[in-house]
Amino acid sequence: MRGRQRTAFGLAGLLLAGALVAARGAVFKYEDALGVVSYTDDFSRAAPFNPEQLELWEPEADKVKLRYTASGNLFIINELYGPVTVWLQLSQQEGVESERDLGQPITVPARSEHYVSRLRFRGAGSLQLGHRFVLGTPSRVREARLQPPFRGRFRISQGFEGRYSHNLPGNRYALDIAMPVGTPVLAARDGVVLDLAGGFDGNSRDPAARQRTNYVRLLHSDGTMTLYAHLRARSVRVQPGQRVQAGEQLADSGNTGYSTGPHLHFAVQRNDGQRLLAIPFTLLGAEPRQGQWLSFH
Repeated sequence: MRGRQRTAFGLAGLLLAGALVAARGAVFKYEDALGVVSYTDDFSRAAPFNPEQLELWEPEADKVKLRYTASGNLFIINELYGPVTVWLQLSQQEGVESERDLGQPITVPARSEHYVSRLRFRGAGSLQLGHRFVLGTPSRVREARLQPPFRGRFRISQGFEGRYSHNLPGNRYALDIAMPVGTPVLAARDGVVLDLAGGFDGNSRDPAARQRTNYVRLLHSDGTMTLYAHLRARSVRVQPGQRVQAGEQLADSGNTGYSTGPHLHFAVQRNDGQRLLAIPFTLLGAEPRQGQWLSFH
């Protein structure tokens, strides 16, 4: 679990004692009273069992941050190559004066500094102000039609709603495609490289190793994103912000992070207004299924 970032700011008499960054896309592992180990993205469900927080593949928290000026103006800085949806988190509401409703989500364009509001705090004590964010902007797309993310003949080792690890909203409609390390991984649609990680070595059967997974995430014109994960270390061929064409090689397949063997984890996700959700997809018009051999040349 990433540590909380704490920064002290002075804002025209307002002390922001510790900007707290909440985890996005968090997954919690817990063991219930019967000894059953489960994973969920609903903290309230896991909370009674002292859960361990795991994280899905996502950008570093400091890529989206808050900035305050001496005159009391609040800005959100988005260093990513795609838009984000941001929620501000205030430790108290009483005494906060703002030009806008701070309880509503804020869309921040790619690579921008976005003005939010001029703030005043006239309450007692100090105000803690933090934020959380989700990649992209809300999308209503329910299904995607894609090209295959590889060439060759490989088997789907875990399909949609797979019981082993495809049972959470962010990966429910993902595929695990068993393939040798070094197989070229191809873009399934035209898009922009939104985010990536490429320097992790090794794999583990411990779900906590999720955060050491190499991946590439592409943003597409309809707001959906494709995710290509467990890539071989130092094989990524693209850079954040780069435009790629369908069929272009992104990286080599690998066996990194939370993985029991060499494979490509492939998913399509959308921002539903609160989090990233996986959505069903077809490859060249056909729905992929558990255990199926896929052959594309």
